[in-house]
Amino acid sequence: MMAGVADSKRPSSAIRLNQLPKRQSGVALMIVILVFALVSILSVGMYNRQSLFVQTASNMLAQKQAYEYAVASEIYGRRLLKADWDEDSEEKEFVDDLEQTQNSIVIPVEEALLEAQFNDVQGKLNLNDMVNLDGSPNTLMQKRLDRLLNRLAIDSIKVEMIQDWIDEDQDPYQFEGSEDGDYLAQETPYRTAGQPFQHLSELLLLQGVTQKDYETLLPFVSVLPQGQAPINVNTAPPEVLQTLFEGMNDQQAEELGSKRENEPWKDINALKSDPLVGGLAFDDHYLSVNSEFFEIATRITLSERVVRLVSLIYRKQADGEMQVLSRDQGQKYLITKEKIAVP
Repeated sequence: MMAGVADSKRPSSAIRLNQLPKRQSGVALMIVILVFALVSILSVGMYNRQSLFVQTASNMLAQKQAYEYAVASEIYGRRLLKADWDEDSEEKEFVDDLEQTQNSIVIPVEEALLEAQFNDVQGKLNLNDMVNLDGSPNTLMQKRLDRLLNRLAIDSIKVEMIQDWIDEDQDPYQFEGSEDGDYLAQETPYRTAGQPFQHLSELLLLQGVTQKDYETLLPFVSVLPQGQAPINVNTAPPEVLQTLFEGMNDQQAEELGSKRENEPWKDINALKSDPLVGGLAFDDHYLSVNSEFFEIATRITLSERVVRLVSLIYRKQADGEMQVLSRDQGQKYLITKEKIAVP
């Protein structure tokens, strides 16, 4: 009886002490669960980052490999240009015509697809030739470009604007175009280049030029070194051929271009004596039947990735030596000609 009374009077602290181990077990279990959750989160994060690193490395490797394929295509293209020069040298007749550049090729190579084509950029009007090396206007090339702009119905691009963009002075009356003052007064101010065009996209910087007129003119003009790229009459499109003759209409230009495809001119005198141009005023300066400037356009598709490369090549007429003047990876729609599959 006394024992029972004593038990009933035991302090409550003793009861709490008996319950303590159970509470500690619960807290320990919660800590274990929390640690496990944190470890799981960290593990998943590390796995995701590792996967991202692996994928990034794989993408970079594929991109690099595709670019090397494009450079290899450029090297092969230079060899073909040299072989063409060697052949012309043996025959002592340097003529470049449309047959050499009329198609593109498609070659499957080790899980990649290579597409490439040559472009003869010397069959176009060189915008940098609107100004002579001494800074004076090139009236002959100015007339040719004026005729081209008229043929294409382009209103927002003027020859004088191009000349003022190139020339170094700030005389607004020399070419009647626009100088720094006009461009600095715009909402987003900038200056004229004061040097030859480096890229055709600079045309969009000329005051008032529209995107439509820019895209219309693009296939018929180039930006090459001043005074070094006479127009190749054998590769010039009919629109450019028409600019060489005063008073030539569209139909005559088309007929002349079609005839030239089957019978390329061996020299400029052959063009002058062609019955289709009889009676038309013609200035034979700064024309040629061969080219020194070419583009090699390449598109590589590898592991669903696409690398594009346009290389501007200079082939020296004297000895056929090659020089890469520029490489451009920013262009699209490179392969524009009929494709020929090469096994």
